[in-house]
Amino acid sequence: MTDFGSKEERVASIQTEIQGRIFVVEILRLANGCFASISENPEPKIGLITLSISNKNRVQSSNLLPERRGSIFSGMVGEILAHKTKGIAVVSLYLREEVDHEIMKTLLNEIDKLLPSRI
Repeated sequence: MTDFGSKEERVASIQTEIQGRIFVVEILRLANGCFASISENPEPKIGLITLSISNKNRVQSSNLLPERRGSIFSGMVGEILAHKTKGIAVVSLYLREEVDHEIMKTLLNEIDKLLPSRI
């Protein structure tokens, strides 16, 4: 059994401004995966929901709550998190408007900073 320590150690969050847009990223780490919320809003909101599952050397994703913005990015985040946790990742992505490659790259770097090297 993995010791995740206190609640503060299991919950990681960051607020960042990218191209004049404010994003809040929160990750709740669990023994068999994680929940992640990425919200373009200082007050986080639920948006597109993606479920990703790591099974052996494969990761599969599915959008549970579809949205016209960000489905590819949400799937990418879910697959990265599921692979790193070797389990299940549930990702909520709320966007006011579509994100470009530079914003995606910056958000992925911020998410990576929130994760310990070994989950």
